[in-house]
Amino acid sequence: MGIVCELYRISDSEIEELKKLNPGIAEEFLDENYASRYGKYHKENDTVFSMDKGWAVTRFLIQECDNSPNKILNKLDDRFIKSNDVKVINKMLELIEIEDLQRVYNQDKLIENHVYHAKYDVHWEYIDNYHLKLYKSGFKRASELNDGIVINYN
Repeated sequence: MGIVCELYRISDSEIEELKKLNPGIAEEFLDENYASRYGKYHKENDTVFSMDKGWAVTRFLIQECDNSPNKILNKLDDRFIKSNDVKVINKMLELIEIEDLQRVYNQDKLIENHVYHAKYDVHWEYIDNYHLKLYKSGFKRASELNDGIVINYN
């Protein structure tokens, strides 16, 4: 199957509580309550935004489009992103379109940076519909509700 990436919309206070936990316990909490389809907080495209294999290529290309002075989109590499940063990231993501990702695409650079799934052909329609749009919708929803984002890999 491969590694999937999920964005979880979580309040800043809950993020603070998760950061205090042993990483294994925090992972278990996320798996049981968000990742599991039967989890207490699992609401697809509301609290959980799931992406399969192409998420890493998409994230790398999104970051390549970042022309902000502080490179805020590098926060997509973090596990926990608080609401203030989510809002800034959301504004940047709103400006990025699939054509921007195509413009910065360089397979050799992806491979050189050990990006997961970099050696495979890119299917741009799939990247647009199932990765870029999910990054955008996850951050938009969290921004609207003043929530943070936790990034989880399974």
